[in-house]
Amino acid sequence: MRKWWVSLLGALLLPAALAAASPSKILAVANVTPELRASLTADYRLDIVVKPHVGDAWSRLAKRVTGDGARWNEIASFNQAGGNLTTEQSVRIPFNILRPNLQRDVVAMLFPSDSAVNSGWRHVVAGGSGIEGESLWNIAEWFTGSGENYAAIRAANPSQGLSTRKGDVILIPKELLASAFRRGDMEERYAPKTAAVRKSEDDPEERTSTDAHGAAAALPEAVALGESAQSSLTPSLTYDRTGAEPFAIYRLQKGEALYSSVAIRFTGRVYAKDVGDVLERIERFNGIDDVARIPIGYRVKIPMSLLLPEYLPADDPTRVASEQLKRESEMLAVRPRAKGLAGVRVILDAGHGGRDAGATYDDVWESNYVYDVMCRLKRLLEKKSGATVSATTKSKEAGYAIPDGDELEEQTDHIILTSPKYVIGDPAVGVNLRWYLANSIFRRAMKQSVPKEKVVFLSIHADSLHPSLRGAMAYIPGQRYVTGSYEKSDQVYLARAEVRESPVVRHSEKESLAAEGLSRDLAESIIDAFETDDLKVHPFHPVRDNVVRDGREWVPAVIRYNLVPTRVLLEICNLGNEKDRALIKTKKYRQHIAEAIYEGLVNYYNDRDDARAAPSIASGR
Repeated sequence: MRKWWVSLLGALLLPAALAAASPSKILAVANVTPELRASLTADYRLDIVVKPHVGDAWSRLAKRVTGDGARWNEIASFNQAGGNLTTEQSVRIPFNILRPNLQRDVVAMLFPSDSAVNSGWRHVVAGGSGIEGESLWNIAEWFTGSGENYAAIRAANPSQGLSTRKGDVILIPKELLASAFRRGDMEERYAPKTAAVRKSEDDPEERTSTDAHGAAAALPEAVALGESAQSSLTPSLTYDRTGAEPFAIYRLQKGEALYSSVAIRFTGRVYAKDVGDVLERIERFNGIDDVARIPIGYRVKIPMSLLLPEYLPADDPTRVASEQLKRESEMLAVRPRAKGLAGVRVILDAGHGGRDAGATYDDVWESNYVYDVMCRLKRLLEKKSGATVSATTKSKEAGYAIPDGDELEEQTDHIILTSPKYVIGDPAVGVNLRWYLANSIFRRAMKQSVPKEKVVFLSIHADSLHPSLRGAMAYIPGQRYVTGSYEKSDQVYLARAEVRESPVVRHSEKESLAAEGLSRDLAESIIDAFETDDLKVHPFHPVRDNVVRDGREWVPAVIRYNLVPTRVLLEICNLGNEKDRALIKTKKYRQHIAEAIYEGLVNYYNDRDDARAAPSIASGR
């Protein structure tokens, strides 16, 4: 009898499948990521739409948004699909199969009053399409994964009827919650790209105002549209271009802070001094005397000259040009298949070394720890893949041996493997000889008829950023920073055979565009692997085509002058953050990083295989 009643109630309360639903009015929409949009419809469905990348395979799209490439069949069926994916199509994703971090981001943007509490999850009904709000079945589906848990939710809220009203507060008991909303998992396991930059782990219910140095959820504002709204996206920023200095406006949400939600997220600044400088300018521009007392909903004015291109108005020439370059680079980024990295040449580079320690905190030398990660990755590639591996540096005493201990002893004997070798002393010379060496290895590969797209350069580093930031970040060679020619003519360079064989480096515009697209594709694959393996990832824009520091934009020389089309500088953690620093001092975490990079490299070439069998969306959907 109970099963019959539950089925009947489910039929009455369960929304129709997204793929079969007729167009519905939109209550709120939000850009969750540059490729993923979430909407709350008037009939209380969560509509998730993803825009494919150029050349995407179904399995790769599935892995990005669900964490499991094998779910591509499920997604294709949901969309009634057939054929190949194109960037002109949109893919709908069931909310319950999204990655946990994306589920949380969707909820945070569409239900900004929700929060985690000690007893579970506190959901505030949005309402807005009529008298009644979301059904308990809706709420059970979103937060527990099964609508049939509505009865347990009602039992936990004895004064609540089957119907809800806007503003009702519903407690979802913690034992029912899906993993995305379990408090421990949120804080430690799944660090999303757009997640909060947290300094403390205070109860969200106790955060009632922003703090310049405290917890900060840096999620875009969900835009409430009302019953008459259209389904087009509304940006989380609004703009005023009438004055002498145009500016954008962002409303601070509960728990957000100027330094993270504005200075870091919207301007791209990550170094402590740069963040402080931008914060000071924003405070002056807004006439803010006490950042610790800014109320929720405060309209922060951000000078448009500070904004990253993607946050400028849609018709801004800088944004238009940036988006056009990205589209062109994606079109040129065509890589071959290489199952298990068969036939791929991987050039590995560990940053700094020798007397150049790199970033140092609490006796942790960047050079030693990234070299250890490089050695672990080299071993994985040589033992498990079909790749041919070269390294730019080597320890004269230890070679590529991997120590047994957690904390590493300081090493100053790294050399650049040029002919003759260079004992690393001058940091600038060490950097420049690396790309000359990489270019020589690349030319040899070309003479051996290796396709240029099957050569990969990966430089491994550890960042020194604002202490609130955590996780990996990847830099790629943005086309506008690398086109042109460059050479070194000092004797220390000309003494090396690799320099003499081709001292001048030239990048055409087309080569630079292709390199940006290929490199972005690889960087995203590695970052995806980090997230899949629950490793920390930089919370804002973890793949970047330039470094912003001291008011300058540039690309690191090791990838700027490099001829290898597919090249990435990977910052594996932020040594300026105490938690990141503690993790990198353990061999377990360093091995975990090496394995994630390996998986990212393998996936980068493997994903193309799945495109043969994977269908795409039928035209007109």
